[in-house]
Amino acid sequence: MRLWALILLAAAVAHGADPRVDRWIRSQLPPSARAVGPDVHNVTVDEQFVNVESAGLSMQSLGPLEVRPYDGGNGIRRFVYRIPRHPKPAARPVPTPLGVIGTFSNGVPIYNPGNLYSFNDQNLWHADAVRSYSGPTPPLLQALLDRRDRHSPLIGFALDGYPIYGPYGWDENKTVRPLRSSYRFSAASGARRRLPAGEDLTPAQEGPPMNAEFPNGTFLEDYVFVRDLGDLDQHNGRFAKTPEFPEGTYAYFLATHPDGGMAYPYLIGPTYYGEFPSDALAPDWKLVDSSRGLRLLSKSPAWQTGEPVSFALRSPHSVFERVHEKEMHVLVISEDLATFDHIHPEAVTWNFYSGTYKFPHAGTYWIFVDHTPPGQAQTIARFRVNVAGSTYRPTDLRESTLREVTRDGVRATLTVNQPMEAGRDLSFRFALSDAQTGANINDLQPYLGAWGHVLFVRKAGDQVIHAHPKEENPAPQSPWVHSHALPGPSPAVIETITGFKAPGLYKVWLQVQRNGSVLTFPFVLSVAPQRQPFTLSAVPNAQVISVSATGYSPARIVVPEGKFIRLAFQRLDAQNCGGRVVFPELGIDRDLPPGKTELIEIAPQAAKEFKFSCGMGMYRGALVVR
Repeated sequence: MRLWALILLAAAVAHGADPRVDRWIRSQLPPSARAVGPDVHNVTVDEQFVNVESAGLSMQSLGPLEVRPYDGGNGIRRFVYRIPRHPKPAARPVPTPLGVIGTFSNGVPIYNPGNLYSFNDQNLWHADAVRSYSGPTPPLLQALLDRRDRHSPLIGFALDGYPIYGPYGWDENKTVRPLRSSYRFSAASGARRRLPAGEDLTPAQEGPPMNAEFPNGTFLEDYVFVRDLGDLDQHNGRFAKTPEFPEGTYAYFLATHPDGGMAYPYLIGPTYYGEFPSDALAPDWKLVDSSRGLRLLSKSPAWQTGEPVSFALRSPHSVFERVHEKEMHVLVISEDLATFDHIHPEAVTWNFYSGTYKFPHAGTYWIFVDHTPPGQAQTIARFRVNVAGSTYRPTDLRESTLREVTRDGVRATLTVNQPMEAGRDLSFRFALSDAQTGANINDLQPYLGAWGHVLFVRKAGDQVIHAHPKEENPAPQSPWVHSHALPGPSPAVIETITGFKAPGLYKVWLQVQRNGSVLTFPFVLSVAPQRQPFTLSAVPNAQVISVSATGYSPARIVVPEGKFIRLAFQRLDAQNCGGRVVFPELGIDRDLPPGKTELIEIAPQAAKEFKFSCGMGMYRGALVVR
């Protein structure tokens, strides 16, 4: 048998056969050995789906097209692919999931090419896992690219049910031709300041400059779709007649460059052409509420206690920045502030997250979603939901008379550096000690990238602050670090600095991790009204930078080269972590009192970009001299 026939799966298909049933490379091993062997183990058919089982193994490799960015395990795996027998076009583009998006005919999975790891672990600039492949081109893939005198073979199916072919197809006259990608680089050179969806980024969210280390095409976000640029659409397919579908079908193709090499998005684009039969992305999600652009969804018409509630969060943004190891911190709090939980839904796509939660009792709950969209600072969306069940008597919120709480043998003692009033920076210090001996606790484990997390919620639920421990910049030359848990023993005192816009009763929760368990310490504090009004003074001939809960505005400041620089930072309120501004390369570290204007003068500089941030690196900006 010729090598071509052997390695390109080019078996003849009988007239009338169903390729979705018949075109699988089936294991030749005895049934008892198939579970650990290569190729497809079993194919079953029902009215709606062809169910294909395999261990994801094959004796032939397609090299970079088989990279496993979402599956690092080396043990025996088990895949069950549900291929729709009668695929239908989707009413609107369906994002491909983060993980398996299709299968080759031999049962090897096809993954989303976006690497699980991103630049600076921010989840904004995703390495192209196919392009990152450094091994040699295997014979199977090379033959697939080289054989230009006939229609490429069917090499697999996307999970929306449509076939996937190699790089060569027929035109209207059945002439074989290569099929070109319609994606190109979004910019020829320079900085990475915008995502393909058109979202402008903050200086802290920008990707690295295009250079020898990060050339154009390093990240999926380096590409943008241009209609009719090539032969294939935004899904990386087209309607075509093929050997297996002589009457025509929508099909995906291995996209190529004019030089014959593989081109992004390779096999399947960022979205499917067809409906995707996924439980996580099923159309039966119903809108519960909207806040700050987020849509809270549920499959349950009413939420009940005692049983897991399925929920999802969908965003209009293309992606979220990963902050403290997660893209979303979901805080579930009963309206009386007696019940508190900190959970994290899982990403299905880069803008759709789902999870389940079992509410402990009936009543009204706040669901606060702490997230950071592209081009924005930390944002908290707020939802109010009702949960049915047996009658629940709300707890009366009272100020803590004794500011000591013990959990699992650990005592947390809270002190505040000055009277608690709105409109001023306050230092909250939580001393951690052994409840029996009084000895300091210094064996905490990092929890979500920090030694602790502190949440403040006002009784009315209208003021929410998610704060983190105060620490010096972990790397003075680079303030862009989300993780503040430095190596070595944990601190015996967790300190955070924040302030309040409005007076009232606030519930405070400190969360730390020890011996693999998260400990939560609750307190109730009373905040008095602000005594002195803010007075922001004007500064002539200065660039004004506002500092608020949304970060710096503007976050990018452009000044001429060789000119004296005057920057006036105005802190608009105390409810933010902007109490300091740090320019590491310029040796500037200045306090920014709330309600005040702080002038920073900088000597003339040569053309360069200087990063600046708040003291904990959460708010970030750039001073561009050019």
